[in-house]
Amino acid sequence: MRPHNQHLRSEKVIIDMECTTVLLIRNEKENIEPLTRDVLDVYSENNIDGEVLLLDDGSTDGSSEICDRLSESDERVRTFHHGVNRGRSHAIRTGFHEAKGDIVIIMDGDRQYEPKEIPLFLAKIREGNDVVTGWRHQRSDPFIRKFISRVYNRYIIRRKFGLNIKDQNSGFKAFVRDKALTMGFEPDGYIGLHRYILPLAALNGMKIEEIPIVHYTRPSGRSYIKFYTVPFIALKDLRRFNREHTDLIRSHRSGKASRSSAGKSGR
Repeated sequence: MRPHNQHLRSEKVIIDMECTTVLLIRNEKENIEPLTRDVLDVYSENNIDGEVLLLDDGSTDGSSEICDRLSESDERVRTFHHGVNRGRSHAIRTGFHEAKGDIVIIMDGDRQYEPKEIPLFLAKIREGNDVVTGWRHQRSDPFIRKFISRVYNRYIIRRKFGLNIKDQNSGFKAFVRDKALTMGFEPDGYIGLHRYILPLAALNGMKIEEIPIVHYTRPSGRSYIKFYTVPFIALKDLRRFNREHTDLIRSHRSGKASRSSAGKSGR
C-alpha cells in the first residue's frame, strides 16, 4: 500500500533553490502530467532553479499514483500526500512547510493558469514584494462565480480590510517562504482560511502586489466548489478571523488612517 505523508516536517527545511511551485491537486488525473511538464519546461527555458511539489489532497481517482510516478521519473518533482481530503487551506499550509525554494508559488492543479507567467511572479518578488497575486482580469468561470467574487472583493477585501486587491481568491500566488511561514496561516478551526490569506499577509506587514494574469477554461475534470455555499462560509470564517486578529486589524486601520492624514496635511 502506498504510504501517505500526513505530518508536516518538524525539522528545518534547507533552502537550496530559488523556487517551489506547489500544485494543489484533488482528483485531477488528466491535468497533473501536462501541467507538471509545462512547469518544468518553464524552469528549463528560463534557467530557474526550481522544483514542483505535487500536493495530493486525498485524491481518489488515481491522481495519487500519477503523482508518485512523476516524482520517481524526475528529481525536480516531489509528492506529498494527504491521506484524506483536508481542504485547500491545509494543502497550502503543507506546501509552505514542505517547499525547499525560497519563493513558493501556489497554483491550482486544474490547468486554468499559465505556467509561462511564473517568471513574472519571480521578478515581482525580486523587486521587493513579499506576496505576488494574480488577477484574473478576463476570468473563464460561470457568471455566478464571477459575481460572488466581485461582491466579496469589493465589500470585504477592499472596503473592510482596505486592500487594493481585485481578486483575492485567484489560484496563482507567490510568497517569500520565510515570510509565509511566520504570518500565522493556521487553518485549524476555519472552513477556508485561504479566503483571507491576503488580509492576513497585510496585517503582518507583508508587501503585496497584484498583477493581471491569463485564465483559461478548465480543460478536464470538475470543480468541487459549491458556489451557493461560499458566501455563508466566507462570512462565518470572517467572524472568526475578526475575533482572532482584532488587535492587528485595529492597528492596521489606525496606521492607514494616520498615513492618509499625513498625506493630506502635506499637500
